[in-house]
Amino acid sequence: MATHDLHFTVSQNGVEDPSSLHDSPTMPESPSNNGGSPWGQTLSKSSHPMVCIFHVLFKGLALFFYIFGGIFARDGKGHTSGANFITVTVVCILLLAADFWVVKNITGRLLVGLRWWNKVEGDTTTWIFESAGDNRPINKFDSSVFWTVLYATPLVWSSLLVIGILKFNLGWLIIVVMALALSFANVYGYYKCSNDQKAKFQQMMAQGAQAGAMTMIKSNMLGWLTGTSSTQSTGPTQSTYV
Repeated sequence: MATHDLHFTVSQNGVEDPSSLHDSPTMPESPSNNGGSPWGQTLSKSSHPMVCIFHVLFKGLALFFYIFGGIFARDGKGHTSGANFITVTVVCILLLAADFWVVKNITGRLLVGLRWWNKVEGDTTTWIFESAGDNRPINKFDSSVFWTVLYATPLVWSSLLVIGILKFNLGWLIIVVMALALSFANVYGYYKCSNDQKAKFQQMMAQGAQAGAMTMIKSNMLGWLTGTSSTQSTGPTQSTYV
């Protein structure tokens, strides 16, 4: 079944061009090649494959430049150059800022139907958390990609923070701190948006508490039975001497 993408063109006066809402009838349809590779087969499950790619792209580039930043920051003599270090740091921060903006304004809205933003009125800042509701169907693959990558990002940067502290790479920690601040901001914003995620989190906590309580009860019961058995086996015995 052929698919048609929606194209929106906005003129200078803000009026949408109706002709851009439909594909050109003279444009021949090209067969989809998504099934030719494992990546194509995986992305074929998504309703917004390009959005999924951009949800990961800037994060991956920032991690790449941070992990291999020491190589890019070296000069011809093999020492870390101050100018190269500043360049790598600026590139990483720009990639992190681009990722924050894309996740906050695009990928969350298209992949899971959520958006968060703040409104400043004078000295008052109002945080607004919006959800598309249950009327809009959410692709399970898109939702899985969004939440998995969103939650995994601060965990990865937290690990790099610990490694940087242990290796005394304090100069590079400014990138890690910026990454943690931006990633945790998106995690908090989307967590507040999603009632489903709140319910899942509360259910997970309830299940954890229930499992812990059942484990304690079983442990106490086993200890009581074991104690009873040992008491019976070690009771007073009478010996007869001839």
